[in-house]
Amino acid sequence: MTSKPLGLATALCALLALAGPLQAESLADAMAKAYANHPGLAAQRAALRGLDEAEYQARAQAYGTVNLQADYGWQNTDVQRSLARPRSRDDADPLDLGLQGSIPLYTGGQIENNAEAALQAVESGRSTLTSAEQSVLLAAVTAFEDVRRDIALVGVARSNVRVIGEQLKAAQDRFEVGEVTRTDVAQAESRLAASRSTLAAITGQLARSRQAYLAAVGEPAGELETPPPLPPLPESEAAAIALAEAQHPDLIAARFDARQAEFQVKAAIGRSLPQVSLNGSAGYSDDSVFIDDIPTATDSNAVSVGVTASMPLWTGGRNASAVRQAQANYARAMALIQNTGRSVRQDVSNSWSGLSVARASITAARQQIKASQIAFDGVREEATLGARTTLDVLDAEQELASAKADLIAALRDEYVAGYNLLASVGALTVTHLGLDVTPYDPDLYRTGVINEDPYGYPRGEETTWAKSYRP
Repeated sequence: MTSKPLGLATALCALLALAGPLQAESLADAMAKAYANHPGLAAQRAALRGLDEAEYQARAQAYGTVNLQADYGWQNTDVQRSLARPRSRDDADPLDLGLQGSIPLYTGGQIENNAEAALQAVESGRSTLTSAEQSVLLAAVTAFEDVRRDIALVGVARSNVRVIGEQLKAAQDRFEVGEVTRTDVAQAESRLAASRSTLAAITGQLARSRQAYLAAVGEPAGELETPPPLPPLPESEAAAIALAEAQHPDLIAARFDARQAEFQVKAAIGRSLPQVSLNGSAGYSDDSVFIDDIPTATDSNAVSVGVTASMPLWTGGRNASAVRQAQANYARAMALIQNTGRSVRQDVSNSWSGLSVARASITAARQQIKASQIAFDGVREEATLGARTTLDVLDAEQELASAKADLIAALRDEYVAGYNLLASVGALTVTHLGLDVTPYDPDLYRTGVINEDPYGYPRGEETTWAKSYRP
């Protein structure tokens, strides 16, 4: 009766042994998940596709328009005509069909400049997407390191509680034999309560860090691997600033925004210039009338082609105001280039300083741990001989615990500062980091949707190409 359960248990143990322990998640895995699934990036990618469509619409203005128009109606009239024919009933059902088309020949450069402005907006949008990708990847790195830091700090806090608990027990034992006073016991009890409070606070901090990880990566944080060494970083602050000025996405986007504003000035000027268009129409008209059931039909066909030219003479100052507005926007965009450049250089300097401070803190914390460990061991030994008080032992233990916590925090700060430096120079990208994820290619939408099917869009059940570009 017991052989079957025993066999099942043996098989289950074998399967668990084959499966092995759950694999810890690496930093590269967390960054790849954040890049592939972050809703903020999905929204930014959709916004970029909208800019692609805006450019297509701007260029489509040059192709003109053709409209179909149809009119049909029915009319019944019953009137008193004369004494000879007291009443007459008239029925009419006219039908008009027509095509009307117009192609712009000259618009003062409005179409061309608006299209170029839209193209600059697309390029700016691509750089803005790169900046958003950097923010998402940096948030993933920060959340990853915060969880690892807080797990280590919780371990230090628990160890501190355990050690102080042992000191309290030792103080109580020595109090029982009269070696120490009640004050020593109270001091140990006070430190134990404080260490438990610290443990509770750090445990809460870990919970918040796990929530931040969930928001950044999209999945709860499980067991996390020790991250690899930092990627190659700029050799100096000056080199980092030069790299940022050349490739930071925010600065590149600001430059494209200025180019867009420049083309918009030219388009605004074009409103005051002559406008010439080629117009054409073709129509068919059927004016069938029944008078006392006697049909009278008139059919006609008409075709016309012509050129229309216009020149604005008076707009109440609207066109001139539009030009001044566009010029003000251009001046604003140029100023924003300078402002963005200052912010980028400041971020680089701050990141470089943060990295230097973290590395100096690591060296100091390691030296402090070494010295604090020697001091703690010595004070504890001296306390057993009666040369030191319980408070001395507690102070030495607290210094050692603080040194360990400082090292853990400094290691985290160094790693995050390194990635902050990469982001500040515009190098925190999936390509530069070599992440195992397919980079988002904005050209695929232009070539795979707009160019292949410019007249189509999803209706009801999404088409294959619409699904393939859904984030």
